Amino acid sequence: MAEETTETKKNKKISKMNTSEIDAALKKAQESMNGDKRKYVQHLTQRKAELSK
Repeated sequence: MAEETTETKKNKKISKMNTSEIDAALKKAQESMNGDKRKYVQHLTQRKAELSK
């Protein structure tokens, strides 16, 4: 059972992510979703801007 929990990582809410997690999620999302027009990518960039203030 411990192996299953380490393999299946639960998605973290954007509001709970820190900047390094957001950067990693942005990179992965832009590669897999082919662009910046997706809502998930837009929300990530918005959160990154909020944290950088």
